[in-house]
Amino acid sequence: MDNWLNKIHHGDCIEIMGQWPDECVGLIFADPPYNIGKAAWDKIDNYLGWCETWIAECSRVLKHNGAFWVIHKDARILGKLSDMIEKQGRQFINWVTWDKYNNADSSALWAMNKSKLNPNGKRSFDQDAEYLIYHADDGQWTSQCDKSHGFIFEPLRTYLDNERKRAGIDKGACNTVCGFSNNPGGMAARHYFSRSQWCLPTERHYLSLRRLFNNNNGGKYLRREYEDLHREYEDLRREYEHLRPTFNNPGRTSSVWPIPPAKKTWHPTPKPEELLRVIIETTSNPGDVIYEPFGGSVPACRVAQKLGRKWVATEIDQRYVELAREEVGQMALFV
Repeated sequence: MDNWLNKIHHGDCIEIMGQWPDECVGLIFADPPYNIGKAAWDKIDNYLGWCETWIAECSRVLKHNGAFWVIHKDARILGKLSDMIEKQGRQFINWVTWDKYNNADSSALWAMNKSKLNPNGKRSFDQDAEYLIYHADDGQWTSQCDKSHGFIFEPLRTYLDNERKRAGIDKGACNTVCGFSNNPGGMAARHYFSRSQWCLPTERHYLSLRRLFNNNNGGKYLRREYEDLHREYEDLRREYEHLRPTFNNPGRTSSVWPIPPAKKTWHPTPKPEELLRVIIETTSNPGDVIYEPFGGSVPACRVAQKLGRKWVATEIDQRYVELAREEVGQMALFV
């Protein structure tokens, strides 16, 4: 299979993907054509039917915990594509707005757009943004993980709940001592003793529970030290996180990306490398395979190479294939 990587494949993406095995790529960046109505195949009904086909095939070759990104200029169409991806079992995670001119000089923007402001002209705002959707199989994989491995934090949950039962303490009392509402739906009852939305108690809450359990029982309960519990929790969490979709966001990135557009090239709709850098760095890891089904100028492949990822692209237009291969130079092992 390795001889298919780091290549720009010429042909229809659906046909080419059909030759690939299941779950062979780690991230998909799809920039489908969207000149709706300019060609017979591109009429809206045909377009959506075609999109269902390539989305289904992309979902098949994408790993269970892979990232599925689609960019589109028409928000209405993108919403329909998002629904199609969800039908493939991949949860909607984020809607991202690519703000192309947020950092541009306002006077320069005014000069650029003033010719468009004629009151006798079009009566709508100029579209200076595009939109992206990010889907991943987090929830479905969590369910599959639970079925195959059991609830991953079950040893810790069982320890806490069994100690509570042995001490004869009801959940309402646990809620109260931790400062939550004294009812079965309180925070401690929901999150410390049941599998639903389970989380490890804070150290302060753990010590409060220990005092409550041992109030009349001479120190028989919750004898494990909190540091020991936390160490076990981190070990289990790391195993669990390894199975979940990658997300490396240090908290600096929101869902609005002010990134200048790419300079015009031989391709009519080039995408800036900075846009792809954010996508690839946050939702993939070094060594992952990055796939562009509609390669064009292959921006994802170029960035993937720089970031230590493998890459592959398909492109149906022979002209773009040749120009992209020339641009990436020695990166491409020609098909």
